Amino acid sequence: MRRVLLGNATLQMALTIVIVILANLWVSSHFFRVDLTEDRLHSLDEASKQIVGTLDRPLTVRVYFTRGLEAPYNNHEQAVTDKLEELRAYAHGKLQFTFVDPAGDKTIVEEAQKYGLTALQYTVRQQDRAELRTVWMGAVLIYGDRTEVIPALTNLASLEYELVAAVHRLTQKVKDRPIVAYSIGHGEPDLSKPDGPMRALVEGIGRKVYLVPVELGGVGELAEEVDALLVIGPQKALNERALYQIDQFVMRGGATAVFVTATRPDMRTLRTERVNSGLEPLIGSWGVQVNRDSVIDRVANGAMRFPVKSGNKVGSKEINYPLIVKATDLSQGSVLTAGIDSLLVPFAASLEVGTTLPEGVRAEVLARSSGSSGSLPALKELDPAQFSTVILGEKRGPFSLVVALTGAWRSFFETRGVPQGSPDVPDEQDGMGPDTPFAAEGAPTRLLVAGSADVVANNPTFMLNVCDWLVQDEALITIRSKSATVPTFAATTPGERSGWRAFNLLAGPVVLLALGGLRQVWLRRRAAARKAA
Repeated sequence: MRRVLLGNATLQMALTIVIVILANLWVSSHFFRVDLTEDRLHSLDEASKQIVGTLDRPLTVRVYFTRGLEAPYNNHEQAVTDKLEELRAYAHGKLQFTFVDPAGDKTIVEEAQKYGLTALQYTVRQQDRAELRTVWMGAVLIYGDRTEVIPALTNLASLEYELVAAVHRLTQKVKDRPIVAYSIGHGEPDLSKPDGPMRALVEGIGRKVYLVPVELGGVGELAEEVDALLVIGPQKALNERALYQIDQFVMRGGATAVFVTATRPDMRTLRTERVNSGLEPLIGSWGVQVNRDSVIDRVANGAMRFPVKSGNKVGSKEINYPLIVKATDLSQGSVLTAGIDSLLVPFAASLEVGTTLPEGVRAEVLARSSGSSGSLPALKELDPAQFSTVILGEKRGPFSLVVALTGAWRSFFETRGVPQGSPDVPDEQDGMGPDTPFAAEGAPTRLLVAGSADVVANNPTFMLNVCDWLVQDEALITIRSKSATVPTFAATTPGERSGWRAFNLLAGPVVLLALGGLRQVWLRRRAAARKAA
């Protein structure tokens, strides 16, 4: 009898081991995931499924990936494989992918370089030494005679967006790619020569739309092919003709985003200069007033480097600066800010939405400063020390900082006449076309107003959302918003932390003691039953 029981136990153990091995082999080659996150961060977005479902011919994804990577990239190959497996499941057999390791293979290295890929370098730390390694972590998507390159698959949080955005660009017809004009000639940043944080932002925008510079204020109007207009921080006043060109672009349904500011900081002298963009009356006709003030926040703010003197040496120190407002009160009901936890809004002017908007116009405040913020009507000094206490004339917040509007407006120039263009502005420009008949009544469109020009460079995810929203390509916004934030724990009180610490220390031993006690009771009862029998 004992031999039979031993044989059964051995057989059960062997079968269990075989099942576990087979299950692991199957799981390693098939994607399967149970997503328990609140916003389903690890599941394909519906927009992703729709985009890969539009493939009408084979799409080949060739991933150039060095095998056997150490942390922090040790799980990346499997994560990329899983994501491509998921996308392939919704591509109706049109998506195929392969992994190749260029290490030690000159032919594959040359092939990757032909597509524009380059090797990456990262430092591997092993016990008492650090080693610089050269690895490959890029991908090429081939769709007929068109290709898209993803130079680095290093960020798993944005992996779905990077892959689906590349597919989206491939399936878009070249002639269908939107044209976004941006104004120049009044002190605005030239996006054709970006530097600093603007470079990565412009590259991201340029992968989806055509960016065209236009100098407003001359003859003609914005070309009919232009889909959207960006006006970013003019430092000189736009003339009446420039305002007219913006107005008529809006009248025919052109989406427009305007980023204005009331002051220009001079960090060398730590003083401010007044800025008059000339846009305030036009923006006011849309239903938004740009105040000539400066919003500060002593609690919710970003950091900035300031010069400090130590003896005879002058260095710099990073300090939290009240003029770099950190807005955490964002509209989570809008696709523009969904999934974004905060916006940095430096050197901002407050905005006020009119109590009576034109019929059919809807305004939504996208970002507000916190209740600890204030506004100063005539800020002249930028010295951080002055903000340690409340300043005379300071108003208490919160204040609106970014506003989105949708609807149709009547022309600002309906009773003003058509102004003449300046002869100093070039007549022929890309993005500009001939005059069209004056339009007094506008078509439905989208407008965005921000009280800071520096919000553009400091919030790349938000700005990519803005461009998608302006050209009404909202499918990618929902995908991007999934990777915009990492969920954080809610703040706990010292008492709560002490309670959880005690629970962690005592819960295990208490459970074991309880189980031991129950077993002792069971053993005694069994012994008593045997004795009675």
